[in-house]
Amino acid sequence: MATFLLELAKLTIPGVLVLLAAYYILKDLLNNQERNRYYELKKETAKNLNPIRLTAYERLALFLERIQPDSMILRVQNNSMKVKDLHIALLATVREEFEHNVTQQIYVSNDVWAVTKNAKESIIQLINTCASDIPDELPAIELAKIIIERYGSIETTPVDMALEILKKEVKSFY
Repeated sequence: MATFLLELAKLTIPGVLVLLAAYYILKDLLNNQERNRYYELKKETAKNLNPIRLTAYERLALFLERIQPDSMILRVQNNSMKVKDLHIALLATVREEFEHNVTQQIYVSNDVWAVTKNAKESIIQLINTCASDIPDELPAIELAKIIIERYGSIETTPVDMALEILKKEVKSFY
């Protein structure tokens, strides 16, 4: 009986060892395959998402350029406008531009979105402050001059800061 058990042990122990080795090798192989599938999925997602993200950054850069007072005033102002009309038109333009690009926040970092919103709010505040300093019935050109003067006197404008942060973030992708 002892020889039978010894013979049985000689046959089963190597079989069990081979089975354990095969289990661990297969487990490692399956884990590697899973990691590779995850990596490929992530790579494919990035390939599809990067153009969308770049478009979002482009649109935000365009938004920031379009709300710069000098370019916005040239687009909005006409000779028949009074201060009040230009004030309302400028605020409406900033808000419309922002609402048109609000969905871009999904694709950019919180920092870029925060400085973009800050730039918008700063421009609105500048417009409101300048408009409150002069009578509503004056020609719109007077408000335009004050806004451009004050904006030009700011050393680093909120729009410039936002554009700089936006550009740095885009460069960090490449």
